[in-house]
Amino acid sequence: MANVQDQLAQLKERLDNLRSADETSNFTPDAAGGKAVNAGIQKRRDLKGHFGKVYSIHWAGQGQENLVSASQDGKLIVWNANTTNKIQAIPLRSSWVMTCAYEQEENKLVACGYVYHL
Repeated sequence: MANVQDQLAQLKERLDNLRSADETSNFTPDAAGGKAVNAGIQKRRDLKGHFGKVYSIHWAGQGQENLVSASQDGKLIVWNANTTNKIQAIPLRSSWVMTCAYEQEENKLVACGYVYHL
């Protein structure tokens, strides 16, 4: 047991050394340490409409104000982000929706992916 604990201590020390030597990291020291970092992000609006956990949000193409969200309630909702109005709610066959995407060229299509359980 002592041998395993020694190996664990050596691995932790090696990991700490590698982290401190890595200068290509995009994270600040606070973020790497698990602390919250204030990046100047402010909440502007609340989008209310889902009744389950929201798993994914994707913006429409360049210059558009729409976005699509996928939730555990089994719905895709297309939103106008400026007015917070729902443009369209799309009921799905499964509540296990994990991701969504907005088509970026013409901004006319949305897609989703879900977990299929047998």
